[in-house]
Amino acid sequence: MGKFKLKLSFLIVSMTIVVVLATSSISIWSSYRNFNEILKENKTDMQEIYVKEVSTITEDYLQGAKTNDHSLEPYMEQVVDTLLDERMVSFSLFFKKIITPIIIVVAAVLGLAIWLAIKITQPLKDLSTKIEVGEEGQETEEIADWYYEAKLLKNNVQKMVICSQSKISDLTEQLNLDSLTGIPNRRRMDQTLHELIVDKVPHAIILIDLDDFKSINDTYGHTVGDEVLKAFAINMQNSVGDQGFCFRYGGEEFMVILPSMNIDDAVQLAESLRIKQALQETACGRPVTMSAGITAFTPNIQSPNQLIEIADHALYKAKQSGRNCLCVVRNMRQMIVK
Repeated sequence: MGKFKLKLSFLIVSMTIVVVLATSSISIWSSYRNFNEILKENKTDMQEIYVKEVSTITEDYLQGAKTNDHSLEPYMEQVVDTLLDERMVSFSLFFKKIITPIIIVVAAVLGLAIWLAIKITQPLKDLSTKIEVGEEGQETEEIADWYYEAKLLKNNVQKMVICSQSKISDLTEQLNLDSLTGIPNRRRMDQTLHELIVDKVPHAIILIDLDDFKSINDTYGHTVGDEVLKAFAINMQNSVGDQGFCFRYGGEEFMVILPSMNIDDAVQLAESLRIKQALQETACGRPVTMSAGITAFTPNIQSPNQLIEIADHALYKAKQSGRNCLCVVRNMRQMIVK
């Protein structure tokens, strides 16, 4: 079983009832004790005063009775007034004995309530901070979830973060993949080239175009054309393997990026792929050949577009040379490979 967690709703109701009962009981008991103490003190004083007053008034009455000048009523009024005056409790004594203890109890309860409120809100505040700064879900493990609602909220936030990260990862992957062939797309190709050029990593590129592909779509339909593209993407990936990265440049054009590979090795790989593609069975039932422009990174290249432009110009020359061939740009000089 996991660690026992208090339910906040149950805790608040229970604490409220306990605090109210405890505060009321303590206040009533304290007031009763203090007021009872005052009454006991007054009772003792009143007894002494009563004895003295009665004795004095009785003597005065007896003397007055002898002369018949006074009745008993004035003397009794005097006794009553004296007793009532003595039963009055002074404000300072009342404040000291009753008000002060109540203030102390209320202050203690208020302090306890503030401490409890801070303890309850702290996990929620920490969780909000973690989410606001965008920290990983694992970081929330440090948050103290000592009551049920905080633990439930923390678990849900962790699940939400994990789910969001997974969805973001899936969406990012989909954003970088070509939906038809399943290989990385132009966007991912530009990112890869940019990183290699910025880091000045030697690399070669092969820009590929399937020959006379428009006639396949026109003759056999786009569905067959799509199958030809998917089959070529698989063939290309199998030929390149882990030597480089394959991308769909757009339409029937593809690109291969070969990090840390010289141009001669790139030509050899491209020639192997060209021969294999020419012999490959296709969905349209006829051979589908390829042409390619090949070049390599040089220190004067500043952007992916410059490198692509050179490879694209070489590809154009290969097309002009009769298709199903390669054009290599080495030191700004072109060479056709058939």
